[in-house]
Amino acid sequence: MAVGAEILMAIRLLRTFTMRRVVNSARMRICSLARIRRVRTWPESLSVEPASVCNLRCPECTLGSGRLQRPGQLMDLATFDNALQPLAPWLVNCQFFLQGEPTLNPELCQMIATAHSRRIFTTMSTNGQTLTPELCNNLVASGLDRLIISVDGTTQEVYERYRVGGSLQKAVSGIANLVEARKAQNRHNPLIEVQFIVFRHNEHQTGQIKHLARQWGADRLVLKTAQIENQANAAEMLPQNPKYSRYRVNADGSINTKRQFSANCFRLRSTIVVAANGDVPLCCYDKNCQFCLGNINTTNAANIWHAPEVDHLREQVWNSTNSIGICKNCVG
Repeated sequence: MAVGAEILMAIRLLRTFTMRRVVNSARMRICSLARIRRVRTWPESLSVEPASVCNLRCPECTLGSGRLQRPGQLMDLATFDNALQPLAPWLVNCQFFLQGEPTLNPELCQMIATAHSRRIFTTMSTNGQTLTPELCNNLVASGLDRLIISVDGTTQEVYERYRVGGSLQKAVSGIANLVEARKAQNRHNPLIEVQFIVFRHNEHQTGQIKHLARQWGADRLVLKTAQIENQANAAEMLPQNPKYSRYRVNADGSINTKRQFSANCFRLRSTIVVAANGDVPLCCYDKNCQFCLGNINTTNAANIWHAPEVDHLREQVWNSTNSIGICKNCVG
């Protein structure tokens, strides 16, 4: 990341700090270090799903591969408010992604602006296919702090191997539109982060993407390891360079994460996740809401967070991660 961009992001994070948020986050970390099992602090992070529909068909994505068992829909403003308002006093950041493409929701910018008005740091992730000049202007005006744009190839042939149905040129044009929108409004937000998921078919382009990301006007480039949900694809998808893989390949061809999931999972203390229909999954790895904690349209989000049955589920994870299947693919 450029030094200037790093400083600006730090400043935008600092604006979120209030005494209540600082105290809550500090207590959360103390309880985690002390391994106090009963959670009586509040989440500092909210992850919402603006859309459980997508315009691409990425093969290792639960939605793109057809493995999402939930109906495709858009989150409405009432559901978003039910997620945000009860927890806003303690929230430091709000992420606008889970499954699906957030920009397909026409009310996305209004949601971001609402979170921004509560002095919450906002992050959105997109495949960049719909970043028109109008949308980019609205995203900048909304106060969005950080925008992650996935670009997993430097040529169309390589790019579309994973971003099936996508156009590299559209993604690149989207970045240009965003850079122009920032200039037109004389703003430095959002920070533009190009994310390159490293697979076997594109690892030879990691050097090129570093040069191109700067050329496009991005503030930051992140080379991300791929999450493999279908082990049958591991041999084809995993990069040969082990530093770009989060997995260890066993003699029988099966894979395990190099970094073992912590039995004191911090996500269960720090982050609440809300799907497009208002369901609250256990965490961001619970793509199909297999462990649904409740629905914020019928139960106050604060009550869900501190419900006895949720405490019991956290205890189950902390006692034995093997008892929860989704934990086996988590890198913490």
